[in-house]
Amino acid sequence: MSEGSVEAGERREKCTFAIDVEHAKRFTDLRKEQRRAMAEWVHDLVEESNGGITRDEARLEARRRRSELWPTLDQYVERAVRQRLVEDDLAGPWEPLTAMEEEFATLAGRGIGKNYPGFLITRTYELPLSLLKQLRTASIRVSEEPLKEMEELGLLYNSLDYTPEEYDKREELVKRVMSAPRIVRQALERYGPWPPDEHPPSSIAAIGTRALNQG
Repeated sequence: MSEGSVEAGERREKCTFAIDVEHAKRFTDLRKEQRRAMAEWVHDLVEESNGGITRDEARLEARRRRSELWPTLDQYVERAVRQRLVEDDLAGPWEPLTAMEEEFATLAGRGIGKNYPGFLITRTYELPLSLLKQLRTASIRVSEEPLKEMEELGLLYNSLDYTPEEYDKREELVKRVMSAPRIVRQALERYGPWPPDEHPPSSIAAIGTRALNQG
């Protein structure tokens, strides 16, 4: 399977992620554009057939070609996540998750992680089970070392009692924690269906930090 490709016929599961509000807005706009494009495509096909194809037949053909011409939002998210997961920091290979870790990874709620510099909104996407397993495995394996160090240093939770040195150390470790939603947000930022230089205003700070770290 090529990088960023989408598997067909695989079992899928709905999963909710907190994504940038600007990405959510762009997806809404994209769906509206797709509906208009599909209607125009159906109209043109009927017109060009000179009566050889009915409108309903054209609509059926449009449905058959939808994934090719007008991918669903699930497909866009899937492609972006696949591309993010082959980057060096997440590619592994990783030790498989235990049964307990797999169960823990499906829990809803906000875990420890870097504060997002913008505004978030929850959205649900249906993704292949194998991709979700890959996503959760990378998330847990990348995050377990900094989380363990935070626990050993007594820095696992926010506290007003931290010294400046403890606060800085906690911030340093939190930046290395990669929750599954954070990975999805980065995937959309880097590989979403929009020009790569058009980043949401709310993620500029995150992008600047990443560029600085990559030096």
